[in-house]
Amino acid sequence: MDKLILMVKGHEIWLEKTMVKDDDVEIGVYFGHMMKADGCPEVAKVLPSVYAPDGEKIPAVLAAKNEAIELKFKVGTPGYYTIMADLSPEIYSNTKKEGFKSGPKKMYNDAVYAGAWHQMAKAVVTIGENGGYIAGHTAGILDILPGEITARVGTPLTLTVFYEGKKLEGAEVKAISKKEGKEMAILVTDKDGVVNVPVTEEGKWMFLVRHRDESKGVEDEFDEMVFVTTYTLEAVK
Repeated sequence: MDKLILMVKGHEIWLEKTMVKDDDVEIGVYFGHMMKADGCPEVAKVLPSVYAPDGEKIPAVLAAKNEAIELKFKVGTPGYYTIMADLSPEIYSNTKKEGFKSGPKKMYNDAVYAGAWHQMAKAVVTIGENGGYIAGHTAGILDILPGEITARVGTPLTLTVFYEGKKLEGAEVKAISKKEGKEMAILVTDKDGVVNVPVTEEGKWMFLVRHRDESKGVEDEFDEMVFVTTYTLEAVK
């Protein structure tokens, strides 16, 4: 079975910092659920993007490594580096006889639904001494923008959700603690695309948003596009 078909049941990609040494940074690109890895997609299907503190895009390389894809890049000046991984859209059709199968509706006589899943993941790495973090919208059709880079236990974390560059009202934001291995909160964005997430545990957190857009459906191919994005950070006491 195509491993990525698990996306229709809730699997997603996310990023975790694995190493920062001198000017070398390594980020793990994981695939699974609730921050539990379950294999990883082909390297050829993942497009990395790394932005330096001044907004310039810098080179990054990918390589398969154990249960994750390794994303590596070199840093120059101190500051905040934004890392993104974009997984090539995958089309799956729900058939009456066999359930979800890979491919568009026109491939199956009994398909009752088809969706194109487009997954993205994002993280920010702090390098050296720098000034205060200034939030600013970055690339990505569905984006989660944090108010702060580091979350603090006991202090709500403000997140803003954007879709196609506009603040997205009514988006469901799921907050997952890796330490607990479960959803800690599910909130809905207000008219300004904002949620304030209660942070109750230290360690790695992932915030996930899923957005469906029927206007992007293609006749005989798929009924809608399903965009999924994750943002990960560290919570401290």
